[in-house]
Amino acid sequence: MRLARWCSAFVVAWSAQASARPDDTSVSSLLGARDFINTTGLSSFVGWDPHSFFLNGSRIFLQSGEMHPWRLPVPSLWKDVLEKFKAAGLNAVSIYTHWALMNPKKGVVDLEGINDLQLFLDAAREVGIFVIARPGPYINAETTGGGVPGHVLTLPDRNTWFPYNGELRSNDTLFEEAWKDYVTAVGTIIAKNQVTNGGPVILLQIENEYYNGPGISEYFAQLTKTYRDLGVVIPTMDNDPGMFRNLINDVNIYGIDAYPVSACPPPPVRCVMNKRRTGFDCSNPLVWRDTPSPAWRPYHESVNPESPFFFPEFQGGSFDKWGSVRREGCHQLTGVNFQRVYYHQLWASGVTAVNFYMVFGGTNWGQLPYPPAVTSYDYSAAISESRQLIDKYGELKLQSMFLRSFPDFRKTNFISTFQSAATPIGINTTHLRNPDTGAEWFISRHQVTNDSTLQFRLDVGQGTTVPQAGGSITLAGRDSIVTSVNLKFGAHSRLVYSTAALFSNLVIDGTDVLVVYGAVGQTFEVALAALRNPNVASTGPTTLTTKFANNAIILNFTPAAGMTIVRINGVATTPMLLVIADYDTATRFWMPTIPSPVGGPLSNFVDLGAQTPVLVAGPYLVRTASLQGGRLALAGDLDSTTRLVILAPKHVTTITWNGALVHGSIRSRFGILEAVLPGPRKTWTLPDLTKATWRFADSLPEISPLFGEEAQEASGMVDANKTTTTNPFPPYYGGPAVLYGSDYGFHSGNLVWRGRFEHDDSLSIPTAVNLSISGGQFFAASVWLNDVYLGATDTTVMTANLSLPVTSGMLRTGDNYVTIVCCTPGGRQRDIQLPRGIQGYYLVGRPTEAQFTSWKVAGNFKGEDFPDKTRKILNEGGLFGERMGWHLPGYNNVAWEKRTPWLGISAPGVGWFRTTFNLSIPNDHDVPLAFEFAAQPGQYRGAPQLYVNGWQMGKRIANQGPQITFPVHPGILDMHGTNTVAVSLWALGDQPADLKIPSLQLVQLASFSGGPGRIPTNNPGWEELRGSL
Repeated sequence: MRLARWCSAFVVAWSAQASARPDDTSVSSLLGARDFINTTGLSSFVGWDPHSFFLNGSRIFLQSGEMHPWRLPVPSLWKDVLEKFKAAGLNAVSIYTHWALMNPKKGVVDLEGINDLQLFLDAAREVGIFVIARPGPYINAETTGGGVPGHVLTLPDRNTWFPYNGELRSNDTLFEEAWKDYVTAVGTIIAKNQVTNGGPVILLQIENEYYNGPGISEYFAQLTKTYRDLGVVIPTMDNDPGMFRNLINDVNIYGIDAYPVSACPPPPVRCVMNKRRTGFDCSNPLVWRDTPSPAWRPYHESVNPESPFFFPEFQGGSFDKWGSVRREGCHQLTGVNFQRVYYHQLWASGVTAVNFYMVFGGTNWGQLPYPPAVTSYDYSAAISESRQLIDKYGELKLQSMFLRSFPDFRKTNFISTFQSAATPIGINTTHLRNPDTGAEWFISRHQVTNDSTLQFRLDVGQGTTVPQAGGSITLAGRDSIVTSVNLKFGAHSRLVYSTAALFSNLVIDGTDVLVVYGAVGQTFEVALAALRNPNVASTGPTTLTTKFANNAIILNFTPAAGMTIVRINGVATTPMLLVIADYDTATRFWMPTIPSPVGGPLSNFVDLGAQTPVLVAGPYLVRTASLQGGRLALAGDLDSTTRLVILAPKHVTTITWNGALVHGSIRSRFGILEAVLPGPRKTWTLPDLTKATWRFADSLPEISPLFGEEAQEASGMVDANKTTTTNPFPPYYGGPAVLYGSDYGFHSGNLVWRGRFEHDDSLSIPTAVNLSISGGQFFAASVWLNDVYLGATDTTVMTANLSLPVTSGMLRTGDNYVTIVCCTPGGRQRDIQLPRGIQGYYLVGRPTEAQFTSWKVAGNFKGEDFPDKTRKILNEGGLFGERMGWHLPGYNNVAWEKRTPWLGISAPGVGWFRTTFNLSIPNDHDVPLAFEFAAQPGQYRGAPQLYVNGWQMGKRIANQGPQITFPVHPGILDMHGTNTVAVSLWALGDQPADLKIPSLQLVQLASFSGGPGRIPTNNPGWEELRGSL
């Protein structure tokens, strides 16, 4: 027992029902000892034992999904995504907060707009979903610098044990001073919104994916003390990046991360178990590693058996990298079969707390991504980047509803993993049992991953092998199934066994309802306890055979497409209703919550008393429900004309959908309400951008000899004249100026450098310009001597050395300038202090005294003092067009040349294109839109560097790919007015394909009636942000 983590314990009664009040009185008043619950010692509202977490005395299965509010930069849409989380049966959402966005400059903390943590937590509380807060400070998250602000990256290096981070992420005083403002601000909000105060926050993560090392435990202690001093009383947690035994005793709850599949090379090449090497490469999605790790349970039992087995991050998909295959491969790799095989194996391993990374990925808009990541952070997640529900959402919901509906599964003991005589070679079955109720589960999967389909019968104990009434259990390739045994459902009924998957159970008008599903064409069997042979009647497409034996009614069936209702009466106990669905139909089942009658700020949380008294089938999405008297009010979305089916109490006589009365509803003899809902209606047309009027301007005046001091200063260029740096990666050569962007307050996005040297007849002609440029993986750089293009680097390495030949005809008498455009696509991550800029420079063939005499640099407009407080510090880069505000709505480009992006530019350089268009989408429709570029390759970048109403919503590297489609949300798009689109074309090559964008279109991804309603825009324009220029 680790006393540092077992701070306090108390006892709850097995049968007690905890209230929904955000205090501890219900816990302390419980009688009849059964479960010893560990707590922080500061509050008993959130507790835990070796099996699971508790909330206010109630045992829960923590089923969470990850989203990052800052990757959906429209706060009005956060609730939309949270409603989809809850509708999927999740009871929690895990979030990172982004230090660099919230603390862009030393002494400045910004918690407004897309940084409004309080607004997000209010939405979570309103929806009724708990929050796992993960504020870092370092967050990884495939974001620039792992979320560490640029101004912190300039701290001096005094820590030698970890060369990539220097003193960052250590207990060094300078680093503590750097994070103090941010952690204090975020921690204050977290403390205020703890579940103990009526808020949604139940867990707080300390740092992120860190390792044992000198000063790290002390660093964790600094962070923990800061939070505790602010009033945080909920448990702290961490996420070891693997089974590495890191920092086990430094938090209340230790957890591990796992990303168990990555696409592997075709056999016989062996997979490398390292996600940074082979992980997230979806080019071979049909090749899996053999099995989920059998080491999970023994590892957990060896390191922290007194706590629930918790995965703070478990693979929910896979992100796209530059140069990778397109998203379809990742979706296939981590699809519904992956979900069943690996998520079921979590259950088999005793996991009762898991957070799927990601459930909604969002967008790496602006400069958010770390270098290898593309703009899309769709992650092949259950909810797509465009907020659509994909097939993985349906599987996630089926699993989550099972976990939410059957509390016996929250406490199980491992019995065995076996291959019984009735089970063919190649199938492993894990047997679990609840020690208190006797409920049992048998989780079966292939021993070695393959595509073969096997059929078998399963020994479930007591001399029973199932199915009993004919047929076999079918286990398809790359799949897993769960057989449930001896399980209570409804108020008084008992499931003897089911080879069909369980969705949920409920009680309607004194009838116990069990909902099951299975694949079309496979045989399933459900046995229900009955004292005598009952009357069985059914309606629907599935045909059943029945058999009464051993005080059970056995129902054997092969699901047909659709829903079948089976009424079972005369069992000498409570009447029962069995709902049978095929898999696809079950994915359209919904059980929206009704707030607890107890009331209070937590009344809408399922684990704290919210009710689920109805089953709804058919709609694309059911967001919310309310039940007042005989009126059931449903809100949701439809993707087509839909048959609405509702199991509800008899007193429900009226149904509304999105506020409108549903006419023609009929209640069948089985008590089912049915109606037809009309689908979305298309009353709009999208603009054809190929026919729009485009305007063009050159965005690289820096190479002109006329671009003098006054123009440089007016455009935001500053002197790059520092001769020392605190960066732990020193310059290679050259000098005296240090040319690192962060040393001048420019931390992300494109940088433009301009170096000056003298030339006359008395000086030797340099033979080359030699440069060592660092910009992160997949960066590029272009170089000009005066207005002559010298060449470019376009590489997958983080630093490139160039030696670019110079001839006498390129030189001028007097001042000469070398101009360098560099450094997209992103920032840094683990090697977070790696400089972005020029690590070495000199003129080959020139003596030391005849080298560069001065340098200028430009980054995002005004650097850390950026004026755009809505879109924040990471939206813009340092191209001339960005600094001048050409991406902003309202800029007057009437004097620009009319030219389209598909005509392009005439030579390597940077061009800027703008147009406008109008939209008119009905408020009661949700219509995901995206900008789509042609897939043809070329050596160009930044076009798309796509700006929509001032927001940078996309980057495309034409010779790397794979992304060509860029979703843009309502709120950035004005769905009811005028929109401004700007694209920058940075051409590195001189071939026709390098100098133009073949096409750009606005496309509709889907349409739904319903949706989140009208979303307001907040898109400040040129006059507000650049009007003084």
